[in-house]
Amino acid sequence: MENPPDFYRIMSLRLSRALSDIGVNRWMVRRRRRTFLMIEANETIKYKLRGRDVTCFNFGSQSEGTTTPGLNSDIDQLISLNDVNIMSSWSEWEAGRKNMLMVKEETCSPQHYLLQVIRPDSPEPVIHSSDVFHVVDSKGRVLHVNTIFGFFTQLISIRENKLYYSSGPSHSCFKMYDIVFAYWCRSFPKECHAWFKRPRPGHWPTPEVLRDVRECGCFLVPDGYFDSYYRHVEWRISPSLIERTLMFSMKTVQLKCYVVLKILKSHVINPLLDNEGKLTSFHCKTALLFAAERLPAGMWRENRLMECIVYCLKLLLGWTKTGMCPHYIVAGVNLFHGKFTSRQLANLSKILSNIIDTHLIVLAYIQADDMGNRMFSTTIRTVRYSETCYISTNTSLCRWLSVFAHTRINSYFRINLSDWKPVYMISYLGLYLKTVRTYVHGLPFPLRVQYFDNIFKQVLSVLASTAASCCIRNGSVVPRNILCLFESSLDTDVASSRLKLASFLVCHNELERAADVLNDVQRRYDDSVQAVCACGRMEPLDTEHHKPLCTTSVVNNDDVLLTNKTALCVRYLRQEAFCAPPILHYEMVRGLGEDINHRDHTERIWMNWAVVDSLPYLYYLQYLTFRDLGQRGRQRQAVLNLDNCFLDANRRSHLYHPETCFHLIGHCMEMEGQPDRALQLYRISVEEMPRNNAAHWHIYRLNHGYEI
Repeated sequence: MENPPDFYRIMSLRLSRALSDIGVNRWMVRRRRRTFLMIEANETIKYKLRGRDVTCFNFGSQSEGTTTPGLNSDIDQLISLNDVNIMSSWSEWEAGRKNMLMVKEETCSPQHYLLQVIRPDSPEPVIHSSDVFHVVDSKGRVLHVNTIFGFFTQLISIRENKLYYSSGPSHSCFKMYDIVFAYWCRSFPKECHAWFKRPRPGHWPTPEVLRDVRECGCFLVPDGYFDSYYRHVEWRISPSLIERTLMFSMKTVQLKCYVVLKILKSHVINPLLDNEGKLTSFHCKTALLFAAERLPAGMWRENRLMECIVYCLKLLLGWTKTGMCPHYIVAGVNLFHGKFTSRQLANLSKILSNIIDTHLIVLAYIQADDMGNRMFSTTIRTVRYSETCYISTNTSLCRWLSVFAHTRINSYFRINLSDWKPVYMISYLGLYLKTVRTYVHGLPFPLRVQYFDNIFKQVLSVLASTAASCCIRNGSVVPRNILCLFESSLDTDVASSRLKLASFLVCHNELERAADVLNDVQRRYDDSVQAVCACGRMEPLDTEHHKPLCTTSVVNNDDVLLTNKTALCVRYLRQEAFCAPPILHYEMVRGLGEDINHRDHTERIWMNWAVVDSLPYLYYLQYLTFRDLGQRGRQRQAVLNLDNCFLDANRRSHLYHPETCFHLIGHCMEMEGQPDRALQLYRISVEEMPRNNAAHWHIYRLNHGYEI
């Protein structure tokens, strides 16, 4: 049957609209890219502060904006180790650095190289090495093995009692992260030279894109050829940065085409293949890249989306018949080699032919993301399909991106500062801001300003609280400029910095001003606000339990961090102790006996701090304020609200430090003259969290008659 033009045009528009509704639209793609670029810069800065010369990159569908909730894509992170100079020729040798020369053997596949270790003091090969990650081959060359990163990741997983995940060059302790360690090669290997010179129509990649691509370089990832005898010393060329530059230059309709290919791959094609041979997203991306280059620019329109998808499927079909899937950039590579047998390719060919011959009707039966209903519902003829679903899906993605960004960016203290003297801590924070300013220039200008502004306000909040704490401890007058610091730091999010200001005012006995600040926080903290914990107690990839940011304004807001819709945990270092109520001082010494040995890497950093969720802390501070002001009615309402943080199942599910909330309620019961109930709460807290729990101190206090 000949393809009816009207049918393809109508179905293209329906499919394009359905994809927009599930987050593949220009606005959401831009938001994803801005978010992951910001996180990318943030991760690099963290490494720089720890003295590691590395650069982090976020690659893959999450950062490209080419995924949907139903695809459940991982986060692909590449960590480039810059302390090693990769030489493609002897002229690139650098004195005083770790140098490694790329060596090509006849036995190596087109995409693989060996790395020969070169002396740092002279452009000569290393003859002998005691490094366990160096081996000597039959020609006497000292080679760098590619098992080094997997070995250290496994050690970390054992030390931190975490699971270990490995797939190809990826080694990670987190299920939803694919982390690849790599070396950057400034010069393009000869296998990539042909791509720049080969004839092409000219409309894509544009000369501007090709100019940007020439600055990207390549990575060498620790991944040997699958059937090579020397695969433990082979390193694969990865032009990931080039591919991302190309993907960022594409139109939204081209990204939609790629997403449909991945949906078909995940929900139609691979389920029909046996377990040994699977089509990958990279095969789909390769088809898209070739199609973008070959098809005229006029083809990439919303009403021709189906034709573009079919063209990509025909490319894949042709490759399955020849058994050769070429790499778009690296010459001489067959992406099917080692992935499929001839029988599996024949089966894949039949599946692709059937999808093409039936005009993609299989999309009507895809349940993921409600794709079939979104495309074929009769309501599309009159109104946009499921407008509420459109808002819900896109705001859900905004929520996910905002939560993920906050959990990564606001975990900025990666070393334990609790025992530092205030002067040293302030010096470190100054170094932190200087490092941020230095390495943030890779971001686009508006994003660069927004990122630095957020970090700057976070640091101001800590500086203000530390300085005020020193004044209160010494009994001196708190200068006006400290209050100015507090006021300059308020917009980090909805609540946390404002609550630190209110807490200082309570501790400084400025109760009327504290009440005004707390009332302002309560007004801002509506049902659309998302609680966020950057201590490592929440899993940012798990969006199911996050309450929705359900207003339309969230979708239209271009603020990547959505600071007006998130509430971070309130965190106090020990240097800030006198700006926190006495009940929180116990949280800074919660470890008893062997407790400290039962903390993972993340907990070792923050468990010497006092950390509390914003909402219960708001009510606790209101209770203290109204109690001292003699406003009994408002005091009782505050304690009822605090109780409700635990009694209400929805609110309790969004507490990331529930034991601290228990302690706040227990202390309120003590002040209400109900020590027995307070003791019961502390004991329940210990039952739920036996170790590293300040409730042990509170039980001891009450049993021995001590008060806070």
